[in-house]
Amino acid sequence: MIPVMTPIYTALTHYISENTLRLHMPGHVGIAEAWPSTWGKLASFDVTEIPGMDDLHLPTDVIEQARQLLAQAFGAQESFFLVNGVTSGIQALFLALPANAKVLIPRHAHRSFFAGMVLSGTNPVYLPAEINEETGLSLATSVEAVESALQSNEAVAAVFLTSPTYYGTVSDIKGIATAAHRRGIPVYVDEAHGSHCGFHPDYPMPALQAGADAVVHGLHKTLPVLNQGGALHLGDSFGPVDQITRAYSLLTTTSPSYPLLASMDLARHFMQQEGFDHLEKACQLADEYSERINQLPGLQCWGTKLSAPGVVAIDPLKILVMTEALPMTGLEVGRRLRQEYHIQLEIEAEHHILAMMSMFHQRSDWERFYRALQSITKEPGDGKANRRIKPVVPPAPVVIKSPREAFYSHNKRVALTEARNRVSAEMVAVYPPGIPSLLPGEMITEEIWDYLNYIRQTGFQVQGPLDNRLETIAVLDL
Repeated sequence: MIPVMTPIYTALTHYISENTLRLHMPGHVGIAEAWPSTWGKLASFDVTEIPGMDDLHLPTDVIEQARQLLAQAFGAQESFFLVNGVTSGIQALFLALPANAKVLIPRHAHRSFFAGMVLSGTNPVYLPAEINEETGLSLATSVEAVESALQSNEAVAAVFLTSPTYYGTVSDIKGIATAAHRRGIPVYVDEAHGSHCGFHPDYPMPALQAGADAVVHGLHKTLPVLNQGGALHLGDSFGPVDQITRAYSLLTTTSPSYPLLASMDLARHFMQQEGFDHLEKACQLADEYSERINQLPGLQCWGTKLSAPGVVAIDPLKILVMTEALPMTGLEVGRRLRQEYHIQLEIEAEHHILAMMSMFHQRSDWERFYRALQSITKEPGDGKANRRIKPVVPPAPVVIKSPREAFYSHNKRVALTEARNRVSAEMVAVYPPGIPSLLPGEMITEEIWDYLNYIRQTGFQVQGPLDNRLETIAVLDL
């Protein structure tokens, strides 16, 4: 049965049922002859902006209906489908700011913030990474840090936060929004990992509900949406939407994926109809298994009981497990889970692992993960705990040039051993989660240089530098 409130999906199925001779893009014309047989039906849904399918850049029909339904579901004044991922929504918000705007940004923001600053010419004022002592991670941006930065910096155009973090921890958006709004400054939130939260009261409060003026969602991260699907939501306080609409159109492909759009349409309808029940079951499983994992020798898993400064809520489906009391690193735990138990984590690091559980995981999946960890922790080691000796987040940056200025400056490549006290021309971001350790325009201080060597030694995957082994790095030719 076709869902009654899914305009895009319904229009696609109607077009397919007409058996139209497709003399239009894309080149496969709905025939999957060149694809594996399992892809056959996908081809029929992959159409272009023909009559009846509306236009993503000037929606008046099924896409406009779906946009309105999306906004209603998420409590927004207006919502935009993102087919370029969350990155395009973040960049659109930067581009909608005044020229050379000054923006408060947490250092644990995603690398897409940098792209937004290059495109817009924005000047960042970085909020310092606040390290949680128990985990060694940056888990929140405090109200006090924002208040202090606003008092120290004049003419701030916006506060742009990340909440939840990659680890599921949520900052006090309500308190931060109150502090910023007193000064007439809007608050934007990269809520990529929180699309599901508004469909159940036991999950963190959505940022729009907490007072944010605009929010970006990575729908594919936690909802049943194809990879790369996202949404940009504007709150009632956002004001005129002309500039953000222009920025959105400027950054969005003119050949959107209709299977992707349909998956977002279907997911929104699903969450409205069945999301609560699925999230309820998932929350109960999360509470149970977080406690059971926490009792395994050498592991710490607080679940939603983790207490950290600035953290007001935690997504129960982000299972953060500290491994530093084991006689092996989190990297080794992740490798063994993958190779011996065929379990792939979201992230594995030196002192922790992170499992992203879904509302669709069954008890048997949770049990499989638990049993694998139980088996690993039973094995004897050398008796030496893997104690944390360095923070997981990098030292505070020293900004010499804005991201845009640095991007267009002349540069040259030098050995990392010769890069101390030079200004970087490359981004270095450990991925996942994609938080930059270094950005173009920032000084490679002694602390940063030590941190880059730490990344090399641990073997983390990095994005940004052309030399991903970090034997060399590009620096500005000043």
